[in-house]
This record gives sequence, structure tokens and C-alpha cells, in this order.
Amino acid sequence: MSARKRVLVAEKDEIVLALISHILNRQGYSVEVALSAEEASKRLSSARFDAVLFDAKFSSTISREMAPRTILLGTTDTDLPVHSMLEKPIEFGALVQAVAGCVQVAEQ
Repeated sequence: MSARKRVLVAEKDEIVLALISHILNRQGYSVEVALSAEEASKRLSSARFDAVLFDAKFSSTISREMAPRTILLGTTDTDLPVHSMLEKPIEFGALVQAVAGCVQVAEQ
């Protein structure tokens, strides 16, 4: 049996955070959450994640190295090569598909 893929979800809205976490847990991911950019930075410094979902308002926290494993929730102007951006309100089928694609990139 393979290890569960680790996903960090950093989102300022607690309800959105809980919904995304629930959906990704049901998809078999090990999900950690953060309500602020600072909390997300702490988690990123202490562990490696296969995919990272960030509220677009937290985009300044994203490093160039982490960008290919990053999905932005909402839109923002960024020159970072993020995996994808999902506009809010988030369509959950698109969320699941984006995370699966992001995890595949991390495996390569």
C-alpha cells in the first residue's frame, strides 16, 4: 500500500477550508490546514507536501521552488509558474482534478 499524499490547504475562510479538507480527505489525501500565510509558512518549513493549495491572497508566501506543486484558490497576478488557479467559487470536480495533476507533477 502506498503512502497517502500530503496536501497543505492555506485558506482564510474557515468554511471553505473545512470543505476542501473534507473533500480531499475523502479522496485519500493526508490534509493539513492553515488559516494564515504565517501558519502555512511554518508548516512548509517543517514538512514536505505533494501539493499546496493557497488562497490567492497568500501568494507572496509561495517560493519559485514550490510553485509547480501549488494551486491558487482565486486569481491573482503572479509570475510564478504555479500548477493552476481555481476561481472562486471553487468547482469541486475541478479541485479534485487539479490536486491529482499537481501530485503527479510532484512525483516526477
